[in-house]
Amino acid sequence: MRLNTLRNPKQLLNKRVLVRIDANVPIRRGQVVDGPQGKIARAAVDLEWLRQHGAKLVILTHLGRPNGKRTPAYSVAPIAKRLSGLLGVPVKLCRDVVGAKAEKMVSVMQSGEAVLLENVRFHAGEEQNSRAFARQLATLGDLYINDAFAVSHRAHASVDAITEELPSYAGPLLVREVNLLHSLHAAVRHPFLLIMGGLKISTKLPVLEQFLPHVEAVFIGGALAQTFLVAQGKEIGRSVYDKEGVSIARSLLERWGQKIRLPQDVYVARRMSSQAKLHLVSVEEIDAKDYVVDVGRRTMRTYVRAIQRAKTIVWNGPFGYCEIPKFCSSTYLLARAIAARTGKAKTIVGGGDTIPILEAAHLAEHFTLMSTGGGAMLEFLAGGELPGVEALKK
Repeated sequence: MRLNTLRNPKQLLNKRVLVRIDANVPIRRGQVVDGPQGKIARAAVDLEWLRQHGAKLVILTHLGRPNGKRTPAYSVAPIAKRLSGLLGVPVKLCRDVVGAKAEKMVSVMQSGEAVLLENVRFHAGEEQNSRAFARQLATLGDLYINDAFAVSHRAHASVDAITEELPSYAGPLLVREVNLLHSLHAAVRHPFLLIMGGLKISTKLPVLEQFLPHVEAVFIGGALAQTFLVAQGKEIGRSVYDKEGVSIARSLLERWGQKIRLPQDVYVARRMSSQAKLHLVSVEEIDAKDYVVDVGRRTMRTYVRAIQRAKTIVWNGPFGYCEIPKFCSSTYLLARAIAARTGKAKTIVGGGDTIPILEAAHLAEHFTLMSTGGGAMLEFLAGGELPGVEALKK
């Protein structure tokens, strides 16, 4: 897939460059939760390249879902602080997204300086893909770069409509993710394993339907597995599952049951607490008072053996309730097994819940691709058209 990219860095000198990044990361006690391979850290590498070539950086991002309203809890001020540390220069925060204050700050910028505009989702026009809002953004730049694959499945003004207002290019992060994911459709090596965790089956369904005819197996874990177990008529106690997805799971099992692998044993607890006692039981022994919190040892041994033979592996979503570390053992085991296969196999992992786990395990650099996008990755793999990507095709 050929995207429009910036070939000549001389074009950047003294130019105002609007750069859309994805810095939508957790904020705890006013500090961003973003490791050395996190979204902001990876975006900063490309921002520094632009800065070194004389660009005046006008950075765009969103944070959370403020629904078009100015919400202090969703201010991007902590992101400006994080970027300042990564770039080694002050990244000034503009408290407005567009308007006179933003225009004034940008007008006095010097080559190599950086300004971060306030959360683009504070403006209702962002999620409406408003051309009027896109035109206001465009007054702040001479050219536009989208380096945010994770939001490129959204038809939003700072991703889609803006490309009609300025010369527009795909950034290196976006290009690399698109090319690697596109290669899965072009030339897949077998055995091919699809590994799915998380909760909502509706977000996984298009990918499952796209790849089930082509994979050797799909390994299911996490809350997603509970939905399939309910579809089989099994007891899952008080565990979380996607009630609306049960009929979908049942249909998939009827059509592709020979390829869909579900847990045969699980860890259960009587309360969702780090002090809870874990019990290993078969899926036939789950009690009505139990919470299923992780995939069991026997199941994981089966999964790992298959991973050790695979040539293509795509993984999205944790296998346990990883908000509590003791419920995350199978996810760490899965991560280590896939990382060990990189080189002999193409390994692609993604999902907003997955990246912090991989960083905590010091495995973030050990995959062919650790995608910054969860929903975007799934939509792309399912064959969908991503507005932010389509807008930048040659």
